[in-house]
Amino acid sequence: MSAKRYVDFLAGVLLVQLLGLASRRSAPPRDFKKILIIKLAAVGDTVLLNHALSVFRKAHPQVEIHWLVSPINQVIARMCAAVDRFFVWTGGVASLPTLVQTLRGEHYDVVCDLEQWSRGTALLSYFSGARTRIGFDTPGQHRAALFTSSYLKKFDQHEIDDFYAVLSLLVELPRDHALSLAVRPDAENALAATGLSRFTSSKKLKVLIHAGCGADGLPREWPLTSYAVLAHWLMKNKNAELILTSGPEETAKPALLNRLLSGAAMNVGGLLSWTDLIALVNKVDLVVSGNTGIMHIAAALSKPQVALHGPTNPVLWGPLNPQAVVVSSTCPKCPCLKLGFEYHAADQSCMAFIDVETVKQAVSTALSDSHTK
Repeated sequence: MSAKRYVDFLAGVLLVQLLGLASRRSAPPRDFKKILIIKLAAVGDTVLLNHALSVFRKAHPQVEIHWLVSPINQVIARMCAAVDRFFVWTGGVASLPTLVQTLRGEHYDVVCDLEQWSRGTALLSYFSGARTRIGFDTPGQHRAALFTSSYLKKFDQHEIDDFYAVLSLLVELPRDHALSLAVRPDAENALAATGLSRFTSSKKLKVLIHAGCGADGLPREWPLTSYAVLAHWLMKNKNAELILTSGPEETAKPALLNRLLSGAAMNVGGLLSWTDLIALVNKVDLVVSGNTGIMHIAAALSKPQVALHGPTNPVLWGPLNPQAVVVSSTCPKCPCLKLGFEYHAADQSCMAFIDVETVKQAVSTALSDSHTK
């Protein structure tokens, strides 16, 4: 458990239980005019929530929707046209009094906390002053005492259905899984400015490989040596041009992978904004990645993709994309995650169970006529 999660658990549980003594359960109102959504992470979750909120907007066209985001997910969140206003919280304790004062001044009818383990966001919903507060009752996380109504978190359905379930405490929503994501025209121009126009205009098969899974995602990453073997096969057998991407905190991974490829790929690791990266994904023919934000971006853009899963369960977090092929690790202890961080191994040993030949077959399937109509 990270220091942040440890403090959240140690102090948060006590505060939630104490304040919960004065909190009362009540049925959510059917008539409300202003709602605050709290969801601070992560990129993949935000892609899913954007769509769920669009469905919610159709059910409540007159409701004013605000969203409390973080620097981690704000760029993707701001692509959601269903939201009227955004607030950004950096996570700093010093800024909490100002944030609480701001939220209380909005006089929300409903606060909907869509984090699943954090006690901090449950406390924020309580201090917002909203009479109705809804969120997840996640087993073992002791966070539901401050909600006036909650949804018992399940571990047998997709994350987007969890979001729908909480929002459906207010009004029943259809479980629409047809994701979408807008590509900004200015991002197309930015790609040309970075020198990527040669790659995106190529007549060859264009394959994007995203080897990393974020700062804390090592156990979800397929080994770079396996990616290298796959990449050589793609270039030789599929006449592919490869582009390597990453977040700004993990640029060493695509750089090392490209060295294993003798510099044959185009490495733009850490160089693109999220909006530029979305435009790039929209230009390629195939995306290969682990379970990370770009996997959901590729799904929302309906791109052929191969999604590699080890500790993560594709039933809960897999790509919602008919053009996706999922490859799961044969590790006997996988999948092991329920909340997203309780790995049974801290290294890449789970992902190492995925053999290259299986991924080659998945690539061929993803590129077949049945997946690229």
